[in-house]
Amino acid sequence: MKGPFDACVLVCDDTPAKRYVISSWLRREGFTVLEAETGAQAIEIAQGGDIDLAVLDVHLPDMTGLDVCAIIKRDPHTAATPVMHISAVAVEPEDRSAGLENGADAYMVDPIEPVEMISMVRSLLRSSKARRSSERLTARLQQLATASLRINVALNAVRVAAAASEAAARVLETECLVVLVNAPDPATAARTDAAGTTSTWELSIDLAAALLQGAVQSSEIHAADAPWKTLLAGCYDGPWRITPVHNRGQKVGLILVPAPALAGDDDEMLLGRLVQTVSVTLGNLLVFLEKHRTSLALQRSLLPANLPSLPGLVIAARYTASDEQAEVGGDFFDAFQVDDGSTVVVIGDVQGHSLEAAVVMAELRYSLRAYAYEGLTPAEVLSRVNGILMRGHDEMTATVCLLMFSADHQTLVVANAGHLPPLIVLDGVAKYVDHGGSLLGVDYPPDQPLVVPRPTGARILLMTDGLVERRGEDMTLAMDRLAGVLEDTIHVPVEPLCDQLMEQWGGGDDDVALILLDVVDPPRT
Repeated sequence: MKGPFDACVLVCDDTPAKRYVISSWLRREGFTVLEAETGAQAIEIAQGGDIDLAVLDVHLPDMTGLDVCAIIKRDPHTAATPVMHISAVAVEPEDRSAGLENGADAYMVDPIEPVEMISMVRSLLRSSKARRSSERLTARLQQLATASLRINVALNAVRVAAAASEAAARVLETECLVVLVNAPDPATAARTDAAGTTSTWELSIDLAAALLQGAVQSSEIHAADAPWKTLLAGCYDGPWRITPVHNRGQKVGLILVPAPALAGDDDEMLLGRLVQTVSVTLGNLLVFLEKHRTSLALQRSLLPANLPSLPGLVIAARYTASDEQAEVGGDFFDAFQVDDGSTVVVIGDVQGHSLEAAVVMAELRYSLRAYAYEGLTPAEVLSRVNGILMRGHDEMTATVCLLMFSADHQTLVVANAGHLPPLIVLDGVAKYVDHGGSLLGVDYPPDQPLVVPRPTGARILLMTDGLVERRGEDMTLAMDRLAGVLEDTIHVPVEPLCDQLMEQWGGGDDDVALILLDVVDPPRT
């Protein structure tokens, strides 16, 4: 229990009378004093973590005060504790110099005047407090910087709210609530409790509007006030500080912290920086989402809206854009019948996410169609497309897998240019047709296609790598798991199975395109 001065001083001297006198001076000034007779006792008290300053006699029965000082300064938990040496024997300049060089913050020799000693104690405590305050602020700013990074990379309002709530709780060392009302997503609340656990939930439109209307700049409310009591149920039951978050001149959210947590200018400054970070992030998020929607609309406009009915095939396709990318991607698919009656199914992926990738994707897709309609073989089609890519976009690469079902329904040609192999499920067994050649965009001729009998009764999956590629996971293992899923779902029709695959497998960091087709008996002629 500290005294009125809110500081605890350790006094270590093996002379009871001297220890009593020094302790009395300190107690009269309002300090809490802990006494020790030996160096070992002083070290034990210091390591208890409750002292703000140590006054050590240089000559102790079991070790010197310099030894005690060195131990205190070596321990990371006590290194910042100021140490003052006193001595009636070691009074020479060399003695004082040795004490200070050993880590002591002050050195006084007898006779000691009470007023001088008290002034020195207060000076050391002021310096220590300022240093600790500076170190704590630096640590909190580092925490805020780390938290700001998490806020800035959040891709929706729920993640922004959760990251901001955690940041405020960690930096201000208190529980916190964040409400995002006019964010791009529905109204969202996030709370980080005193234990550091964060939860998020959606707010009703009426409650969100009432909260927004009741919030003014840096105002205080009580947890029992309406409409706040609904939001703050189970939280600190005293006064709360509400700080609105603005973006583009509009209130877009609120940050709430218990008012007692804002005890000084540092706390106000940290909260202000956090509010600014959230505001900027929400603005960037709005731009990101608008750009993402535009890119997605462009991407979908470049893909077939519906696949045609093709003889001998039951076919379905899906495409979904990654939430991690604002730019349009290069995944594409197509299916069509050419003039000689052959059926072509193709899937591909152009490198990167950019407008250029989308342009190249559209160019390749339409070129593939045109060359196939001219009656070229799959190998010739890929060779021509490779030439287009090398001449017009020499820094781009692409992968393509093309299936051509012959008009007589006898054969299937698999032409692969660096793409994931088709997965064929036949007679209950899933197997990848691993006939991948070199990718497009390199000066190397595509491999000769594989020609196999038409696999009537089979199910075939074509996909881009976004379906099976995950950070930290071996893609080969993921492909094996996917093969098992296709075996287990062979009786599920292609349309609902496409939806199931996209729901369970389509949540990665990249765009995903897939075509699923059943090879059925060809129509009778």
